[in-house]
Amino acid sequence: MAWFKLPARWRGPERIHGEVIPAPRLTRHALRRFLLWILAPFLLLCLAGDLLLYWVFAHWLGRCYGLLCFFQ
Repeated sequence: MAWFKLPARWRGPERIHGEVIPAPRLTRHALRRFLLWILAPFLLLCLAGDLLLYWVFAHWLGRCYGLLCFFQ
C-alpha cells in the first residue's frame, strides 16, 4: 500500500481491464448542485446580513448605509 498517490494527470490515463476510462470532469449536474447547495445558501446569508446591517444603521443609528450614502 502506497503512502502517497500521485495525481492522475501525472500517472497517465486510468485503465480498468485494459480499457482507458475518461478522467473525472465537472458536469452540468455537478455545477447545478454546486449552485443550489453551496452558492445559493451563501448568497442568501450575505443578503440577510446586508439587510440586517441596513436595518441597524437606518433605524437604530439614523445613518445611511453602503451605496445609499452616495445617493442622498
